[in-house]
Amino acid sequence: MRVVFVCSGNTCRSPLAAAILRSTEPQAEVSSAGLAAYDGSPAAEAARAVARERGLELRDHRAQNLRPELLEGAICLTMTRLHQDEVRRRFPEAEGRVFSLGAYAGEPDEDIEDPVGQGEGRYRETADRIIALLRLAKERHGWLYLQAVGLGSDHAGFPLKRELLAALRQEAVPTTDFGTDSPASCDYPDFAQAVGTAVATGEVGAGVLICGTGIGMSISANKVQGVRAALVHEGLGAELARRHNDANVLCLGARLTGPELAREATLRFLRQSFDGGRHRARVDKIRGLER
Repeated sequence: MRVVFVCSGNTCRSPLAAAILRSTEPQAEVSSAGLAAYDGSPAAEAARAVARERGLELRDHRAQNLRPELLEGAICLTMTRLHQDEVRRRFPEAEGRVFSLGAYAGEPDEDIEDPVGQGEGRYRETADRIIALLRLAKERHGWLYLQAVGLGSDHAGFPLKRELLAALRQEAVPTTDFGTDSPASCDYPDFAQAVGTAVATGEVGAGVLICGTGIGMSISANKVQGVRAALVHEGLGAELARRHNDANVLCLGARLTGPELAREATLRFLRQSFDGGRHRARVDKIRGLER
């Protein structure tokens, strides 16, 4: 999983956020950048002092401007809504993975304002608010915290996929679209393979696949080792597929499930975690069938 925090100069807010996240999520690949940074500038002294108070270190930080390669496969969390809009404008290919930290945490009207020139007390408030928002984001996104969702469809599922992409963006769920990109006729196994492989390799945290009935997608995706694709038609089935079967790909039928029900099923699936317990031995047997 990759995360890049973005502010203006990349000397206080975004490096603080990156240091905080590294300390709580050591498995994440975390970086920070600015939209108007002077490359090579050190972190602000007040930011370094506040970081040290929390057992963090910004001594070696050097500012950098945001570049396309930093956004590849990453979730981008900006300090303000203006930053969010500017990143989306400059890098439209990453739009589904760019959110303000406030929006990602479920506080869409909250911005982390620039503390520069306001003393260490203001920097402490900034760090505390970043910590609080990251905690809220983890509670909100659960299983998929700091991971994108991969979506794919054939021509029959394309209209529903487009609606789901918009709904997930509204909920600040990061997404990667694996196609198709039009209603022109195409073959569902191609997209099942693309999304399934991305899930199995960890490129995305989960997948959602849509065709006319969902049957072709589920059959195809389950041929990819490491994928447990579940075909469902409503919210409870989606939730239990995740909780009891450790499903990592949700399959939907655009001709069988309407947009609102599909949205509910998708969100319930994405916000659940595997229950483990008595279900773990059963899922282990599924893995054994693959071998």
